[in-house]
Amino acid sequence: MSRARAAYWVWRAELHAMLRAPIIYVIGGVFLVVQGVAFAGLVEALSDPRRPAPLGALLEGQLAGTLLTWVLELVVLTLLGMRAIADDRRSGAWELLLTAQVGEGAAVVGKWLAATTVYALLWIPTLAYFGVVAAFRADTGGWDGAAIACGYLGAIALGAALLAWAIAASAAMSSTLGAGALGFLFLVIVFLVGELPALWTDLAADHPTLAAALDAVAIRRAALAFARGELAAGPVVLVGGLAITGLSVALALACAGRRRRAEIRTRGLASVVVAAIAILAGVLAVRHPARLDLSANRRNTLDDQTRALLATIAPAKLTIVRPTLANLQPIYDEAANVADRMAEVAPITVQIADPARAPGGLPAIAQAAGIRANELAKGGSIVVELGGRRRVIDFYALADLQAGPAGATTVERLAVEQAIAGALAALGRSQPITACATTSHGELPLEPQPQTAADWSIVASRLRAEGMTIEDVAIVPDVPARCDVLVVAGPAVALSPPEALAVQRFVQSGRGVVVAAASRSLTAGDLAATGLEAVLASEGIGLPPAIVVDPALAVRELPGALLVAQGFADHPINLGFSRGERAMLWFQPRPLAIAGAARALVTASPESWGERDYRAKTPPEKNADDFAGPSILAAVGGAHRVVVLGSAESLSSAVLAGGASAGDLWVLHAIRFAAGATDPAVDVGKRIAARTPSQVRLVLSSGERSSIVALVVAGIPLAWAVLGGIVVGLGRRRARASERKAAR
Repeated sequence: MSRARAAYWVWRAELHAMLRAPIIYVIGGVFLVVQGVAFAGLVEALSDPRRPAPLGALLEGQLAGTLLTWVLELVVLTLLGMRAIADDRRSGAWELLLTAQVGEGAAVVGKWLAATTVYALLWIPTLAYFGVVAAFRADTGGWDGAAIACGYLGAIALGAALLAWAIAASAAMSSTLGAGALGFLFLVIVFLVGELPALWTDLAADHPTLAAALDAVAIRRAALAFARGELAAGPVVLVGGLAITGLSVALALACAGRRRRAEIRTRGLASVVVAAIAILAGVLAVRHPARLDLSANRRNTLDDQTRALLATIAPAKLTIVRPTLANLQPIYDEAANVADRMAEVAPITVQIADPARAPGGLPAIAQAAGIRANELAKGGSIVVELGGRRRVIDFYALADLQAGPAGATTVERLAVEQAIAGALAALGRSQPITACATTSHGELPLEPQPQTAADWSIVASRLRAEGMTIEDVAIVPDVPARCDVLVVAGPAVALSPPEALAVQRFVQSGRGVVVAAASRSLTAGDLAATGLEAVLASEGIGLPPAIVVDPALAVRELPGALLVAQGFADHPINLGFSRGERAMLWFQPRPLAIAGAARALVTASPESWGERDYRAKTPPEKNADDFAGPSILAAVGGAHRVVVLGSAESLSSAVLAGGASAGDLWVLHAIRFAAGATDPAVDVGKRIAARTPSQVRLVLSSGERSSIVALVVAGIPLAWAVLGGIVVGLGRRRARASERKAAR
């Protein structure tokens, strides 16, 4: 009898015996209860309108599972494999099998195939979960058939690989209970090795190479890749290596006591060689990744524009700072997936950290992002480092949350790849900009003033971090030609007419100016004139002598301050501000008047007004002669790149140091706009298509939810048990009929 035919004969006989054994249906019932509990948790998440639907939850959540569900599944796999050889050895059937022209190899492979077939059959009832989803699904999305097939086949293949080690444990013991204990120990070790990076959170930071090696053998990570519709070399090699090595060990152990010691040593050495080959194949798969994206929307494939960009960058580091809000974690799981794809084609190091271990400290990256530290901790972030420079991508740049079906929150747009690629482009291809600042008029200095913090040093640090050059210059007779943009930071003394003419010539030459008015004066109690009133008037912008008062935006702890989060117009300068992601703290700003083609950039609430009697000590009151609101706090000229702010003090280090204001980030955008330079991140983002994630949302009443939980946790396992009882009963009836027929 050939080995293949012998293995087939053993598989058929073993499968027939297993399907007639009542214990198999008990094991199957346990498996279906475990899967039902996991699906019940998904139903709870998919039907909760208070939080976004988990991305890819239907397959990824079910097939990748949790630590608890996997431990229970390892128990099921152990029960399926422990009786294969140990029970036969105890009863003497093993010797009878081997004397029937069946070798140890064919017997081991046949029994492994039978156990794998039963394990595959256990997954069939879980297809009913898709029927449940189809019945209560609120969205109109379709099914990704290829991803479903890949996920299920991957789950079965992983189970088969682990079953090989359960068979090996069974071959090592003559006691079924001993085989079960040893098999479960094998499986737990194999599983937990890949879980160490998740259980030991500091491992990736302290030992990145070891963490990457352990990650490559993670069972759950492989299951997740299959569930995403991704056929990657790493998981395929992991499955094949585990299965072949386990079967080789099982064969060597099956020969113990029947073969000569030399032959057993040879088979043991062969198992070691097989394991070494599997390890080397795994190393090659990690170093030279190859994958086939089977998903319908190619969610696992980088955009061609991203690949072109990554081919040009220097070594970089991505640190994904996990959010403390668990509902947002799926978005960062997607970010980790994109980052890993980038690391495969470019010299990029990926690290996942908690907020407490954020590079440079959470306050520092919150300052860089222009968001309060507590908000950044809740929403998470991605820190991109390249060439000694750093850019922080906050949650708002990664996804848009919108109200979906039945009022449920959904991720309308997923821009993870856009955001990361854009940040890499901005750090790697920064356009040199020379920002020149006027001096000798009482402007707020760019260098730190430790005693008063009345300076623009935080703004200057932000500009230098973006690769800009900052100079203090004299502008008579002309603004130096090397200047790309001129900054006038709150002059307390008006610029002279010759200086104003120099600024006018500079603007008319096509270059830009950023003017921040002062709400203080060094010469009198009146608000200081800039001396550039004529230049600004030609752009359609005026600076009335008043201070903006806004009861709706007032900050109780800081009299005269306004916290603006919603008044940002749709303009490139307001990128990252227009949807309320960030706020600016304005201190006693002056209102702007606009005419013609000039545009308002930042506006206070409709309750605001421009108070003329700003020197009064009594609480301000809105009078007929005050400037009507809503007051404009910042504007851009209609003819040239002239940006005007109503308060230079609002950008002082004293205001920005508290972290409540993202004014330094806003000024960076304004100076870049005035210099005629676009952010490379914006250009890259426009070329890379955003993805609309597939999110399943269920609409269920509490009664329907309870019914579904009862169905998947109890109903389907019970139906399996009933089916098993019928099969076992029919088998026994046929056996008795055959015995009676033989007796006649």
